[in-house]
Amino acid sequence: MIMNKDCIFQQNDIFIKWLIGILGPVIIGSKPAEIISLPHREKNHKIKLQRIKNCIKKCNKLSMKFFIYKNKSTKIFIYNVKALELYITDNKNLRFLEKLGYPKEYKLTIYVEYLLSKMKKGNLPHEIGIFLGYPLKDVIGFMGHPSLKLTKVSGWRIYGNPKLSDEKYKEILTAKDKVKGLLKRFKPEEILYVI
Repeated sequence: MIMNKDCIFQQNDIFIKWLIGILGPVIIGSKPAEIISLPHREKNHKIKLQRIKNCIKKCNKLSMKFFIYKNKSTKIFIYNVKALELYITDNKNLRFLEKLGYPKEYKLTIYVEYLLSKMKKGNLPHEIGIFLGYPLKDVIGFMGHPSLKLTKVSGWRIYGNPKLSDEKYKEILTAKDKVKGLLKRFKPEEILYVI
């Protein structure tokens, strides 16, 4: 079988299936964003980065930003524009981010760039949890707020009453299961259009 060298999708492509599996909750919108790391010690990391870029271009729900992290890896921040916009603009999340120095006038692209500027300096700021869709109480608890005690670990560290966190985690797992089912019936490139 002859393949077009520019085609990112190939029969039984394990890497693209893995990528779609990871991004399924983001594509569906149950998770606003995901961050993927490509270690530079892997000789094919540049090819993988290009394949991820090409894949994201095929899905009009997603955007991505990438940068070199500590000269050891390329971090790729992939987000569902609509879902991230809704999550960040929740009043509690927005006020929290403003207290951490994010601009008073909200604009999604500026907030994403502000987060990434912190990460480019070699830090993974705690508020990344907001961008990844974790409940605010869990982000604040992780930052050490004394009134929020660690309740359990289920997908992430859950603080205080676990009900909201459990619901969010279940929503993400349901989205992953849905995409796994779709991957059995459709080619990875078709899933980008089906969902």
